Amino acid sequence: MAFIIIRNGKIAIQYTLVDFTEELTWEIVDCGTQEGEQRYKEISTPRPPKYWAKRWKMSESFSSLSQDVGFLFKIYNERDRRLFAGFLAKLLGFRGTQKVAKLTGLDVKMVRRGKIEIIEGTKFNRSRIRRPGGGRQSKARADKRYVKELQTLVEDDVAGGPMGGRKWVRRILRWIGKNLQEKGINAAISTIRLTLKSFNISLKKNVKSKSTQSHPRRNEQFLRLNKLKHKFLDAGKPVVSVDTKKKEHVGNFKNDGRTWRKEAYKVLDHDFPSLSVGKLVPFGIYDLNKNQGHVYCGTSFETSEFAVDSICRWWMEVGQKEYPNQTELLILCDSGGANGYRRRGWKYELQTKLADRFGLTVTVCHYPPGASKWNPIEHMLFSFISINWAGEPLISYEKALGFISSTTTEKGLKVEAHLVDKEYEKGLKVSDEQMNS
Repeated sequence: MAFIIIRNGKIAIQYTLVDFTEELTWEIVDCGTQEGEQRYKEISTPRPPKYWAKRWKMSESFSSLSQDVGFLFKIYNERDRRLFAGFLAKLLGFRGTQKVAKLTGLDVKMVRRGKIEIIEGTKFNRSRIRRPGGGRQSKARADKRYVKELQTLVEDDVAGGPMGGRKWVRRILRWIGKNLQEKGINAAISTIRLTLKSFNISLKKNVKSKSTQSHPRRNEQFLRLNKLKHKFLDAGKPVVSVDTKKKEHVGNFKNDGRTWRKEAYKVLDHDFPSLSVGKLVPFGIYDLNKNQGHVYCGTSFETSEFAVDSICRWWMEVGQKEYPNQTELLILCDSGGANGYRRRGWKYELQTKLADRFGLTVTVCHYPPGASKWNPIEHMLFSFISINWAGEPLISYEKALGFISSTTTEKGLKVEAHLVDKEYEKGLKVSDEQMNS
């Protein structure tokens, strides 16, 4: 409780420490009266030790309150601190602003402003702490020439699609900043970047999206191929997708990808073929009916003879058992490589080694050029093999075959790997007489 003491026509105010921690109350002591003189003596008389001990505890509570306020101010933002201080000042009433400013360490003007906002119930924007309009002006507002000169500077170097709205600049930002500086406009690189972004201009890289060959009957090719594929599958006839995976050099070479290990593999700093143990040519056969993959890994060259020999081996070891009494086989493949649609060797070897030897009617469907990603073996077999050995150097044939044969999926894919030691020759020709036969 604070005291207003009236003595000899003069007014004095006496505070106690509790006045700064509790709700402030006042008592008027008029020393001109007998009761007032007696009350003044009670206030001024030295207190006993128990009284001061009690006051000491109050001072400790005041110190604790200061610590709590300091903790709150660490987690509050500027607006929250101002409103909290204004709330305390309103509670304390008379001279509450000065006491709260002393308690919190805030400026008196800020406490007073918070008190006014509490009383008036000011509404705030939740996304902002301060009112808009503070701080420095943007470069576009401060310098009216900046945006115009920037647009003039880059208009001849802007590229992009006018329909999609995607644009990019062929010049680097430092070049733009240097040219602006020559015109008397100083702009930071970050400012130029933000301004270009507001124009919907940003860094872009080349995107492979335009087809080099667009046959007018391209869609008809896919429809016919899919119709034939489902016809074979519904009848329970064998349908296989074949292709040659990317060739790999066997040795202690870097393999793209990452693995969970305490220490990274240490591999050779150069991928010279002369340092390799050999070459791995994986020719894959994916059975669409059984969800099974068979990969025949050659060690010489990717030739049509090697491709057909792999299919013949698969039919002898697996196909005849899985599809007994079947006389038709559908092969899905790309239009290039060892199984290209123009290769005479591919057609001749299929006829003589597969169709004639096993009494099969072989139908081959080639996907259009540039459409290898639609070949089932790409996304049903080869992609999972690449994931399985990612980040693992293929230091030997045994390790490479192990990764291939251990490839599985949640849908039940099973893969078998075989090593083919036969040396195949490149450049073998098929004569017109052989083709006519």
